[in-house]
Amino acid sequence: MATSSSGPGSGSITDAVRTDAAAHDLSFGALVGRGLDIDAFLADYFAHTGVDGIRTVTLALGRAPVEVEPFEMVEGIGALESLKSCAGAVQAEITCAHVDAVTADRTERGVRVKHPRWGIGGDVAIARHEPPRSGVEYVNFCQLLVSGLPFTLQGLKYGVVNEAEARIIYRETRHLDAAARTEIDARLFTDVHTCFGLGGIKLASMIRHWALAYASDTETEVAAKAMKDRYVNIYPLDAHRMKLVGILPTEYGVAIAQVLARETGHAQAAGDVRNSAQVAADTVLEALTGVSDPSNFPVQLSLVMTDRTLYQGHSEPAYLQGYGIISAQKARELFVGNPANPLDSWLRRLYTAPGTGDLVAMDQKARLFTGGLKKFITVRDQFCRTPYCGGRIQHLDHIVQSARGGETRVENASSRCAWCNATKEAPGWEEAPVPGGRHTLRVTTSSRHVHTSMAPPMPGTDIYPVQPVSPPPPPHRRQ
Repeated sequence: MATSSSGPGSGSITDAVRTDAAAHDLSFGALVGRGLDIDAFLADYFAHTGVDGIRTVTLALGRAPVEVEPFEMVEGIGALESLKSCAGAVQAEITCAHVDAVTADRTERGVRVKHPRWGIGGDVAIARHEPPRSGVEYVNFCQLLVSGLPFTLQGLKYGVVNEAEARIIYRETRHLDAAARTEIDARLFTDVHTCFGLGGIKLASMIRHWALAYASDTETEVAAKAMKDRYVNIYPLDAHRMKLVGILPTEYGVAIAQVLARETGHAQAAGDVRNSAQVAADTVLEALTGVSDPSNFPVQLSLVMTDRTLYQGHSEPAYLQGYGIISAQKARELFVGNPANPLDSWLRRLYTAPGTGDLVAMDQKARLFTGGLKKFITVRDQFCRTPYCGGRIQHLDHIVQSARGGETRVENASSRCAWCNATKEAPGWEEAPVPGGRHTLRVTTSSRHVHTSMAPPMPGTDIYPVQPVSPPPPPHRRQ
């Protein structure tokens, strides 16, 4: 932030406190009464204090009293939304300045010459408490917003649009050339009375309609990108459900929709008691797994629970690999299987250190994490261990790289998604295991910010103040 100062006669803090003895009253009302220009004062305050000033104002805002009148409450909600929008715009400008500074420094030093921005997005994402893999997309958004969408940037600063609307404008115009993008950006704010307040879907449709007039030559490229970016993923939604999500090219989506509509129609015509959504879900299950009976899955379940939970009816939750924490009752049901179609069950005992719940395993001298050690690390970590990521495990990684002398030991191992495993190779990025307690690693990013990551607690870590379930005593017989 640039440093500036309000001079005498400009409604500055100097004018407000320089006069008589009454100037010792530095309350808000007294300063305003003596002519303080609050806008100029705050601008001067931030210019001098920088990041510390932002943190101070954030804390002060957190202590602000809540309005009691309904009208003022809603006004406050709107004002805070404008504040969030302005903060998003300033955050984007700072992000771009950071990217430019780091890129220039690396280029000058001859580091990562072919890709000098490597790892910057991950560093920025962690600062935003977001997964590192989202950082590149965020940096791209910031750079296009600051350099290619000037009206949208100012709209964010003054609360005309919020960040969600700005991202829609970015998404719908990023494939256009600079001239077309600039024209649409200006047109949106010229026709502000008709463009905003419509909702995100209508705004995107309007911009897409305008963009088609410019993008006819790029439609083939956009279609090719849609095919390249297709994906499907599944993740836990709550204690009993998982969510299947994805993005598919139009032709994929239409084909799947037609099959689901056909199967739903056949089931309803046959008098099936399932509703259309249930029929669609069962159709997807059978197509992907070949299983038509959801009560019997021919798969191996890797289940970690304490002996108390399994044998004594204790209520301590268990861990199901590939899903997460489940209830004790659900764990026992999975272990027993379906009595009508029993599953083959295996009980693999994994030991935990008393008090910490950290899994204990034997080391090995090999270069790669394989066999039982590989399974052990995967169960211990559950997710990608980079702070704020939590993505699906794709790689087993040496915390201190093997090339730097890191050993193939369980203490020097961590699970990573592919993106985070590559991000840690950015210049200046360092990681190290932290001894003691549950498995912990320290991450120092390229900007020298330090974060820690502790392995999730395993069953047996916490003490549950409950007694094992035991059969009730037999009733007394009446004499």
